[in-house]
Amino acid sequence: MDLNQIISEGISKSNDIGTPAIIYLKKALQYNVDTIQREIKSIYNTVKVLYSVKACCNADIIDFLSKNIDGFSVSSQAEFNNIKKYHKTISATGFHYSDHNLLDNCIFYFNSLSQLKSLLSGKKKREKIKIGLRIEAPNTLYCGKNIFSHFGFTIAQLKELELLQNKFNFAITSILIHQENKVFNDNKKLRDFILNILNMKVLKNVKSINLGGGWDNLFLKNQVSQFINSLKIPNKYEIYIEPGSMLVRTIGILKAEIIDQNIKHGVKYLTLDTSQFNNSSWFVPRVIANTKNSKVRSMKTMLYGNTCYERDFFGDLGKTKLSLKDIVYLYPVGAYYDTTHRELHGIKFPREYFI
Repeated sequence: MDLNQIISEGISKSNDIGTPAIIYLKKALQYNVDTIQREIKSIYNTVKVLYSVKACCNADIIDFLSKNIDGFSVSSQAEFNNIKKYHKTISATGFHYSDHNLLDNCIFYFNSLSQLKSLLSGKKKREKIKIGLRIEAPNTLYCGKNIFSHFGFTIAQLKELELLQNKFNFAITSILIHQENKVFNDNKKLRDFILNILNMKVLKNVKSINLGGGWDNLFLKNQVSQFINSLKIPNKYEIYIEPGSMLVRTIGILKAEIIDQNIKHGVKYLTLDTSQFNNSSWFVPRVIANTKNSKVRSMKTMLYGNTCYERDFFGDLGKTKLSLKDIVYLYPVGAYYDTTHRELHGIKFPREYFI
């Protein structure tokens, strides 16, 4: 069964689920997990898959993934609290943490000199500390040449760390190099960058290289293993990848009902019982299925959410026969949907199901 068949089956099985609802499909998630596991088998290095919790923090999804992948990637104390009970490999980065023992429970990647100095200043010199470091990555073709990330250490700052090592007893054992929306032709630039920094004295204790997220494009083209192998990272280094959207983007469907209809100026304005503006500040899903009413005349259709905000807009659907009381299914809503939602007018996020 391919992904399209899984989605169709999921819609059929959702008849008894009320609206509005976010429906996560277990078979679709298993499909994505199986696909990446097959890719990993052909990678020369040892690879660990760490799910990026910020993509979707649904408890059922996290529980399912805890049984099927190596661990998790978190960006805050709240995300860490959600997954620490599983006792899996955890990578962490970011700024919102209160657990002072975090270093004992995960690989923490420091973003800046000030963040690192804050930790080191509270440690005794005799204590050997193993740390991770986030390093500013080369730009991808998607991002262009003039966009720079404020996350991570530059090459110049890595050289400053050598002076700190003389003052504090720490070893950098893992490095994180995250790039957004990688495509295959980003490989040469990234390969040259990695092989260059691995020669630096300050990184002589590195045992693992975390390539972060941004795998969607490569995953859809079955190029993940080919891309990683093309980096020619020596086999002695373990590799981590942190897919989030890659695993869950295609598993979620939004089921909603049309609750209002207003025909004017030759256009049919329809309102759903849920809000695009509230549901996600990042993505707008598209209508992939609906109940049909053959008695309704086809007309230009605009689809809106249920807030009083004029731009709460799902889109211009062109000519359709959609009308009041019809059910529509929108897709995909698996990644960065619940984790980027808002609550204008106090309207809550739709109820979530994992079927």
